[in-house]
Amino acid sequence: MRIGELAAACDCSAETIRYYEKIGLLPSPIRQDNGYRCYESSHRKWLTFILRSKALGFSQLEVRRLTDLATAPSSACQDVHELILEHIRGVRVRLRELKQLEKSLLRLEAKCIDETLHDCPVIDELMN
Repeated sequence: MRIGELAAACDCSAETIRYYEKIGLLPSPIRQDNGYRCYESSHRKWLTFILRSKALGFSQLEVRRLTDLATAPSSACQDVHELILEHIRGVRVRLRELKQLEKSLLRLEAKCIDETLHDCPVIDELMN
C-alpha cells in the first residue's frame, strides 16, 4: 500500500508516517521503481502500535523503549510492566501539578471583576 492508504488506514497524516520513519520508530518501507514507498501489513501494525502508545501519553523515548522491548527476543513482560508503572507514576505527578494549576487559576478567576483592564486584579497579580 502507498503512504496515503496507510495514513487513511491508521487515521494519521503522511507527514506523521514520514517523521516516524525518519526517527527510526517505523521501519523504512521498500521503494518501488518509481520511488514510491510500498508499505506492508507489518507497517500498519507498527504504526498502530506507535499511535496507540502516543495516545496513552508515552513520550517518544518511551515508545522507542516499547518497540525495542517488543522486538527483542530476550525481553520479558516484566520489562514492559516496569515501563508502564514508571509511566503511571509520571501521570500521577502531572495530575497533581494540574490540580495545583487549577487551584491557582480558580484563585485568579475569583479576583475577576467587571472593571476596566487598567484595574484588572489578575493582570496586576501576574505582573507583580
